Amino acid sequence: MSDRGVVFDLGYVPHEGPRLGRLGAVRAVVKDGVRRVLGLRRKARRKVIPWLLFTLAVVPAAVFVGLAFFVGNFSPEAGSPFGGHADYISLVGTLVMLFIALAGPELLIPDREEGVLAVYSSRPLTVGDYLLARSGALAIVVAGFMILPNLLMYVGFAALDEAGFASTLLGNWVDLVRVVGATAVYLFGYGAPALLVATYAKRNGPATGVYLAVILGSTGLADGLSQAADIPGGRWGSLLALLQHPEIVRAWIFGRTPDPGSIPTDAGFEPWASLAVIAAVTVLTGFLVRRRYRRLM
Repeated sequence: MSDRGVVFDLGYVPHEGPRLGRLGAVRAVVKDGVRRVLGLRRKARRKVIPWLLFTLAVVPAAVFVGLAFFVGNFSPEAGSPFGGHADYISLVGTLVMLFIALAGPELLIPDREEGVLAVYSSRPLTVGDYLLARSGALAIVVAGFMILPNLLMYVGFAALDEAGFASTLLGNWVDLVRVVGATAVYLFGYGAPALLVATYAKRNGPATGVYLAVILGSTGLADGLSQAADIPGGRWGSLLALLQHPEIVRAWIFGRTPDPGSIPTDAGFEPWASLAVIAAVTVLTGFLVRRRYRRLM
């Protein structure tokens, strides 16, 4: 038996490319999150629901522009080709809520349950970096759901307007700003509760069910409390209508009256109260999620 050591050549090659550091790691997590929620590079069944919802969000806008091209005087709302943005966002908002119900758990739960957080912790990523990257991935896809079809209508109707493409675009730029603002409201209004549920859930399916139960159940509870005159503070209970707050703020942004049946509005609250609830839920979610992941990472 030899007392000499043996050296094995395992073919190790050191990294010779650029070292991207912390920012590169954040970009990688964002990119992975976008791929994950859209089912890219995954089995076909993972792609069906997200791409079906995305198609349902974009196709009506393409149809509106196509009808305007062939009919000539068609517009989503008579008198103004840009008047349909508020209604279109309301339509897409339901699809966004369903998408977020699936995407929120998909972004956070697998990393935690499969032990991937340890790998992220070995990289130059802080807890805040990881959470912002995952939230950013959700924001990118939600923006695609809501901004892309509205941008298609914005540019399409401007190209068909008799006043001229450039003048119509410049004359209606405020509508595009409103679209971006409404998108942010839906993202925070529906996204924050989804990430909060996903932070404590252990499986994707139950997390989606719990999220939908919270969103829909809280709205039903708010309706019951607002109609119970004998319950002290029942009027304040109307602010539990998590499903309706983004809709109320959306109407406010576009200078419209909230739709009939809006529980907080019927209880006498102004739209800014719905915006305050969205902000409060977002801040609370950020605090709880960060505290939870500081223990995990």
